[in-house]
Amino acid sequence: MSADWSRLLASPEFLGKLYGSDPPSADSCDPFYVHVDERENSVTLGFDTRVLPVRIPAAWREKRFNAFEFHLVFERVSGLRVTGWDAAAARRIGMVVREENFEVILGSPGSGIAFHASTARLARTHAYLASGGI
Repeated sequence: MSADWSRLLASPEFLGKLYGSDPPSADSCDPFYVHVDERENSVTLGFDTRVLPVRIPAAWREKRFNAFEFHLVFERVSGLRVTGWDAAAARRIGMVVREENFEVILGSPGSGIAFHASTARLARTHAYLASGGI
């Protein structure tokens, strides 16, 4: 599943402009935000990583940022299933792309979130200085 995750994030409309062809792996991303919007039929997922982009804007370098977060919005969601929540289990991120449709799993079938979506987009990026260093 990580191949589809990497391919999606490496594309220019997602994180490719910042990371090139080597975006952060699913294992290096910590999901910290989930928003289900039934009005818009979407799920927004926020991820935090300490893997900084290779193409860092000058302003980021000057501030010595050591953390990066990004939000992905999945739209036209179907089959949403929430089966409990375990923050540690949610770190297991799975994504499969089949015929332009996304199958997303955070966690496992016993404890996590799973859904299908027709589209995905990058909604927000933010670099910052996190405590604890790199």
